[in-house]
Amino acid sequence: MTSKGANCRYEMIHVQPGYVMVEHDLFSRAVRSYFTTDPIPPKEEYREGNRTWRSAGMGQSFRFDIRDAETGEVTSYRELLGLLYYASCEEGTGVHEIGRLAHENRISIYVAITYEDPDRRNSGLGHDKLRILNEAFNERLQSRDKKILILPDVFGLHRTMSYGQVMIDFGLTSMEGGE
Repeated sequence: MTSKGANCRYEMIHVQPGYVMVEHDLFSRAVRSYFTTDPIPPKEEYREGNRTWRSAGMGQSFRFDIRDAETGEVTSYRELLGLLYYASCEEGTGVHEIGRLAHENRISIYVAITYEDPDRRNSGLGHDKLRILNEAFNERLQSRDKKILILPDVFGLHRTMSYGQVMIDFGLTSMEGGE
């Protein structure tokens, strides 16, 4: 925990290191992703119903929940794949331009990327979850004139980016110790 420690309302709990696996169906080209804690994630193709899944990539990640110290309520972020920093997006895109302008005002823009199922449905994070996530990260910043703004993926980035682009800023995630 950072210097504010006991004054923080939100606490990252159930931190679980693992891997994000991305698979595609050989025939329909459907894509899905999931989180696994297996030390050696599976890479062999396999059948599931009428689909044959093959690994399309993987990346180290972690998942977590956030506990509200005032109410004791725990909010799960199991659907969160990661946070994409605006500078990882292609120059000239809307999110990159917004991020560049915000950066000039000491605001770091991240986009919350969530998992997509094989039918290309992506529920994203609801308003309350985004609010809690923003508050949890901002309350730990050591510099009062800097802010973090985590946006929903209204840009459709989960469909256009490679999963290797999803980055979690290590300074951002090292703010809490694992449980």
